[in-house]
Amino acid sequence: METLTVYNSSRRSWIAVLSGGVLVVAAFDLLWWNWLAAGLAERVFAGDEILEDRERVWAAMILATGVLLLGWGLVSAMRIRPVFTVGSDGLSIALLGPFRPLVPLPWESISQVFSQPVDDNGILLSSLTIVLRQNGHQPGLPSHPWGARWTGRRILRVLASDWSVRAVVVETVANHYLDRIAEESAVATADTP
Repeated sequence: METLTVYNSSRRSWIAVLSGGVLVVAAFDLLWWNWLAAGLAERVFAGDEILEDRERVWAAMILATGVLLLGWGLVSAMRIRPVFTVGSDGLSIALLGPFRPLVPLPWESISQVFSQPVDDNGILLSSLTIVLRQNGHQPGLPSHPWGARWTGRRILRVLASDWSVRAVVVETVANHYLDRIAEESAVATADTP
């Protein structure tokens, strides 16, 4: 069976690009162009209004914020990194951070996988719940995972609200692997004399 790779949705990145672009245009207009700012000053102040130093400082901060948003958004939209994979060797999850390697979690350490909404300050967010076996907790798993939460010692809830694939699809593929591994181990124990 093939590997299912899940990415973060690029919607947030493109919103940052658009917001950054608007801020950069507004800052350039305030600092140098004076197309929009001059027309607004004419209507509001009924005459030519020259920017004071504090307004130039604000325009420079708007420009810096816009450039940061534009840069971050373009990089994250163009360099899409996986956040979750389901394969024959197990699950791999981005628990260490957005630019860190995925943490492998073999099927032998997983008891159940199911999608379930999680309450985040009154808002229900989509999540994928991974229940580890009694002896399945691995020392490589972080105590404060990025994009996930521990609920108890064996239950890891990975937030899936901004994934490119719905959590139900990931649950179905993961459970297919779990069922297949359970069948293979049942056949292997039945064949052993």
